[in-house]
Amino acid sequence: MAHISPRSRPQAPSGSTRRSAGFTLIELMIAVAVIGILASIAIPSYQGYVERARVSDGQSGLMQAAQEMERCYTVNSAYLASCLVTTKSPDEAYSQIQLVNSDGSAWTVSEKSSFVLRASSPTKPVTDGCDFLWVKSDGVKGSGDGTDTDGNLSGDPGECW
Repeated sequence: MAHISPRSRPQAPSGSTRRSAGFTLIELMIAVAVIGILASIAIPSYQGYVERARVSDGQSGLMQAAQEMERCYTVNSAYLASCLVTTKSPDEAYSQIQLVNSDGSAWTVSEKSSFVLRASSPTKPVTDGCDFLWVKSDGVKGSGDGTDTDGNLSGDPGECW
C-alpha cells in the first residue's frame, strides 16, 4: 500500500477539467485590494506634487520677468512696458504675466519708477489661493487678487511663495 503524505495537495482525478495550479478568487481579491490601497495613497500625493510644480513654474516666470524689468531700469532709469518680454511662465501653467498698477488694474502709464508683475491662470486653475501670483519692484511677493485698505495688492505669500 502506498503511503500518502499529509502535506501533498489532493489531485483531481485524471480526465477532470479542474486545474491544480493558478490563483484562487480570494488571492486575486487580495491583490486588487492591495493595489487599491496603494493607489489611494499615491494619487493624492502625485496631485499635490503637480500643483506645487505648477506654482513653481509661475514663480519662475515672475522672477524672470522681474529680472527683465530691472535690466530695463538699469539702462533707461525707468520701468518701461516695452521691456517686458516674458508674458507666460516657462511651462505655461500661468498663461499670463503682465504689468499691473499697484491696485492690480491694467498698467496705464508707459514709464514708472516702480512696477507690479502679476501672473494669472484664467483658463486652468492652479491650486486654491495661488491662481494669482505677484511681485513688486521692491521685492514684496504675494498671492491672490485682494487689495488692502489703501487699494494696493495684498496677500499672504506663505502658501504660494
